[in-house]
Amino acid sequence: MRRVVFEYVGRFVVVLAAAVAPLVHAQEITNLGGAATSSFPVSVALELPAPNIGSEELSRRHIDTHVDFHGSFEARPVQGKLALGPFFNNNACGGCHFKNSRGPVSFSSTAEGSPMLVKVALQGLNSDGSPRDVPGIGEQLQDHSIDGKLRFNIRLRFRTQRGTYPDGTQYTLRRPVLKFSIPGVDPKKVVTSLRMTPPVIGMGLLDAIPTYRLFTHVDPTDRNKDGISGRASFVPDLTTGKYAVGRFGWRATHPSLKQQTAAAFMHDMGMTNELFREANGSFEVPSDLLERVLFYQQAAGVTPARDQDDKDVVAGKRLFQKLNCSGCHIMTFVTGDSSYAGVANQTIHPFTDLLLHDMGVGLKDTRPEFSASGKEWRTPPLWGIGLTETLSRKKTGFLHDGRARTLEEAILWHGGEAQQSRDAFMKLKLKEREQLIRFLRSL
Repeated sequence: MRRVVFEYVGRFVVVLAAAVAPLVHAQEITNLGGAATSSFPVSVALELPAPNIGSEELSRRHIDTHVDFHGSFEARPVQGKLALGPFFNNNACGGCHFKNSRGPVSFSSTAEGSPMLVKVALQGLNSDGSPRDVPGIGEQLQDHSIDGKLRFNIRLRFRTQRGTYPDGTQYTLRRPVLKFSIPGVDPKKVVTSLRMTPPVIGMGLLDAIPTYRLFTHVDPTDRNKDGISGRASFVPDLTTGKYAVGRFGWRATHPSLKQQTAAAFMHDMGMTNELFREANGSFEVPSDLLERVLFYQQAAGVTPARDQDDKDVVAGKRLFQKLNCSGCHIMTFVTGDSSYAGVANQTIHPFTDLLLHDMGVGLKDTRPEFSASGKEWRTPPLWGIGLTETLSRKKTGFLHDGRARTLEEAILWHGGEAQQSRDAFMKLKLKEREQLIRFLRSL
């Protein structure tokens, strides 16, 4: 019933939004983050203050908050005591989001933690749409502990499958095979979702996109017959106690950057806070620390798109639009008001609609979440995607579980609503495929 109501609301709002906010078509996209686009070297740009931060005082504040995001909470106390854990996935935000980008595709045995995680739940959903926590575990496997012991014997390997383009070019894809053990829990009753580190690029800008502008792209019944039927995710807003449109997380599980950050403190590092409290209402992360980590993400720079005058990049951009990749990876948005002025009223090019899309059975997992089925994923932003190898310490991956080793493999995994674009990509000539990838690597 809730899903029906949400889709009805979505149809109503999209009509209203279309009347007051016509789509903005991206032309020159070099300044991906608008005035927040950084001129620092790309190797450090995502970690340093955006050029429009506003004042020297705010710039110093942002630099000071770098340690809050990237420093280990195991190595420093919070309010005079250890707040990390006792169980966690990593001991620092930056332990997963290395240089604010993504981490390697692996489960580590080191004391610091792992850059990947496994979401779990019992079969079925709670009455509010949330997944049913595994008793004694919660919503994800916190595989590390402050005593240094690993908890669930998580093992990840990949099974390969081969394919051939119409022009005879061969390719290889890989599918993850995940194993773990939860003592005392029947694995047949547990549903899972493997997740890798997403980048934290332009998070404040994404947070500042007005909801009505997101609804200009909602089309649950595919009225324009382009094969794309994006839906808004409706999730609890813990600050209001009501439902709101989700926009953060692989399944758009959180409606605001603050809630996403608070959830990471709780589920990734085992640290309670004002939004995720102890049973008695107390919490460990002081609100000013939560706000500092929030500000670090809001005020960080966005790297520019590169080589936009290169003929192959120009041709690749044209193909990106021709194949309707831009039907989900929306090139341009205009932000609205924000508590931080640096992200307000900016024309940005994030290459996402922040909506849920059916991506087909190939990317399906067994763990639905709120209004999202196991086949639905939020469109990930593409800005910064061409810097993945530059910023990561080790070979990383793409898509929600890191299975794609290259951007080409990521495209070939697209199904469902993206099947038409994927099929059109396969029919391109080799040179054209290379041009499209060249464009993506310029972002």
